[in-house]
Amino acid sequence: MMRLLFVWVMFHIITLPVAVYGQTKSYNQFWNDFQFVTPIKGKWSNEINIGQVWTSLSGDDDPFHSNAQLYARVWLHYSLSKFKLSVFTGYNHNPEIKLMGQDGLPEIRSAVQGIYYFKKTPFTLSGRLRIEDHLDRRIEQGFDESFRVRSQVKLTKTLNATEIAKGSVYLVASEEVFTQTAADVFEYPRFGSNRLTIGCGYAFTNDFLVEMDYSNDYYPNKNHQLSYHTVQVNFSCYNWLKNLQNTLLR
Repeated sequence: MMRLLFVWVMFHIITLPVAVYGQTKSYNQFWNDFQFVTPIKGKWSNEINIGQVWTSLSGDDDPFHSNAQLYARVWLHYSLSKFKLSVFTGYNHNPEIKLMGQDGLPEIRSAVQGIYYFKKTPFTLSGRLRIEDHLDRRIEQGFDESFRVRSQVKLTKTLNATEIAKGSVYLVASEEVFTQTAADVFEYPRFGSNRLTIGCGYAFTNDFLVEMDYSNDYYPNKNHQLSYHTVQVNFSCYNWLKNLQNTLLR
């Protein structure tokens, strides 16, 4: 199944429309994301994400022009040797960006996700499939529901170690296809966007990693294309409750 998913993703990438039908608008963005991962018991673990998105506006290249989004998510993971199943629910808020009919109002997201690890040594190659349920608050209509399917292939390679641990430097690269539509996603899916990401990270300790990525999101449209150039900084904290407890008790 995951091999079929990989073929499906590559097909969409190869057949991505390249003809220019109209003007392309480009935006610069800056993202930050904090991940707090805690083992629960056995193969179960919990993760909390807190993040923020800053963006430029049309005609302004400043990536910190507007505070576009604030979000918080709570994950539950179940991990096997080559497969990881996850679910999350989260809250998104768009404080300064007035989207189509949303006017900065909140959005509730939840998702189910599966990751298959094709190879883990000496590099990690994985395929991810995520189905997201979006509930967008509208002023007059209440909440509108839509779905989005995300298909990703990701490569992670350490440069000075066999695995990511204290002192190691690693590279990441991924290709992701977004298919989105309204509630009839499984009957009438449509291509939404394509995201290419490259970056590198450093492990300050076994449990604390910092990663900086560049990504390009491309939204094709017959009338105009959108391109988002993004710098993202990720902070990953593993076993953070235990480490915090140990620090306080010293």
